[in-house]
Amino acid sequence: MKQQRIHKNRILFLITLAAAALFVVLYIDTGKRAASEELAVSEKLVENKEIYKPDNQIYDAYINVFPTQTENGEVADFSSFSLITDENRDYNPILDCNVQIVPEGKSPDPETDSNCKNATIRVRGASTRTASQKSYKVKLENNAEPFFGQTNLNINKNTQDATKIAAKLQTDLLADIDNSFSYRTYFMRVWVRDASLPQEQQEFEYQGLFTEIEQPDEDYLRVRGLDENAVMYKANYFTFTPSDVLRNVNDPMYKEEDFETALGIQAGSNHEKLLKMLTAVNDPSLDFRKVFHTYFDEDNYLTWLAFNLLMGNEDITSHNYIFFSPSHSEKWYFLPWDFDGALDFEQYKDTWNHRLSLKSVQGLYASMLHRRYLRLEGSTEKLQKKMEELLAGSVTRERVTELLDSYKGVLEKNLLLSPDEKETELTLEQLNDRLDSLYDGMVQCYELYKDNILYPSPMFVALPEKQEDGSVRFAWDPSYSYQGLPVTYKIEIYDSFMDKTVFCQENIAETSLILKEGLEPGTYFVRISAIDSEGHLQINLEHFNGHLPNGNRINVYGLLEFQIEQ
Repeated sequence: MKQQRIHKNRILFLITLAAAALFVVLYIDTGKRAASEELAVSEKLVENKEIYKPDNQIYDAYINVFPTQTENGEVADFSSFSLITDENRDYNPILDCNVQIVPEGKSPDPETDSNCKNATIRVRGASTRTASQKSYKVKLENNAEPFFGQTNLNINKNTQDATKIAAKLQTDLLADIDNSFSYRTYFMRVWVRDASLPQEQQEFEYQGLFTEIEQPDEDYLRVRGLDENAVMYKANYFTFTPSDVLRNVNDPMYKEEDFETALGIQAGSNHEKLLKMLTAVNDPSLDFRKVFHTYFDEDNYLTWLAFNLLMGNEDITSHNYIFFSPSHSEKWYFLPWDFDGALDFEQYKDTWNHRLSLKSVQGLYASMLHRRYLRLEGSTEKLQKKMEELLAGSVTRERVTELLDSYKGVLEKNLLLSPDEKETELTLEQLNDRLDSLYDGMVQCYELYKDNILYPSPMFVALPEKQEDGSVRFAWDPSYSYQGLPVTYKIEIYDSFMDKTVFCQENIAETSLILKEGLEPGTYFVRISAIDSEGHLQINLEHFNGHLPNGNRINVYGLLEFQIEQ
């Protein structure tokens, strides 16, 4: 009996010990998770929103441009900017200048020597560089008065923006949005004096209305109370996939000019963090949910995506965005950039050559980051919810109308003046109608998102290969149904004139097909469609823009041109 009691006591002791050990483990694990959650909260970046002051005043920039000897020894002047054309894209001289910026109605200080260099000027932009009306990058030197603390000025002509207020409207909206970052922007009129002309001809000539937008750099981070030692990049052609040009600075193969074809370096001098994140995003053996939450802030990411989709700014898959990582963190944060392509809601028409199924969220497929995130369970619902939050909170009809009404006086006063009068696409009445319809376009983009998420994802198609036996192999990426529906494929092959279907087959279960009978030598086009079990049809991502043999020009999405040799 005594031995039984001893045995029971031992069992109770062991159970108590095990329970205590389990409690300690759970306590430590809870502490770790709490610490992890606390760390995640501490990494939530909040910019200083107080720097954004409502300002629809016009500022007048008087720029005296001097003849300047360029790096190749030639002397360039203001007229040299007109030589920047499609045929001469690599030409972009940097000229010395004097800049004075004053509020509207005031003249430059007569005591200031306008013949003294205090800045440099060059043409800025990518596709807009070749426009007849140029945008300018102005760098102020130490002897110049900073413009609201800025020394790098982006003075944009907005040639691709019919509304002329796309950047101003979007940055003013972003200034009130949590989990996002904005820019200070100002209406600016520009006068230029060409100092290369004879003295009697040197007068300030009016260049029209521009928008000045803050430069994202170390100063941008500093004035927002963010980490000015962060690394920051501007996407020039970057889809979160590895590239031979993306190397660290200590790599013998590293070349900064090659690196910047993919990513422009806005801040920082070491790319180790970037490459580490890029490796993880592209590693299929890793749990992507953990990868995403390690390297990205979900609220910031969703806010950035949702805002761009509402604005109709789909040009963010490979370029026109900025992202940065603070020195104390592994996380990366997104900033919108280049707003000219947004608010063009006229493009949302479903045609054979430009299907709406490729618009909105489906256009993000080409980015490895977006592709993998959107396939996580619940992610598309989170993105839709974020769009709804914005429409209910910061991007309301009342707020958009209030901002637009505050801009109209500036536009009415300036767009009827030369040279803007010659370049403006719309009359003032048409422009006001366009502005008044912008909020409806944002709502339309929200509805388009809900429609497009029903479609399977688009695919990339490999270049068809002719086999030794004369057959031709076609292959493509798998499509993905966000609704969890089964997907089959359809292949269509057209002749070089696009007027005859050479081959067509439906209900293909695999992501490849061997055309055993082969094809005669020549030029062809192929289209691959993904069709889910409810009949939603999606096309491939390739795009053909060119001339057919008969001279007709076509611009069609979902077509891959290929050749069959002898």
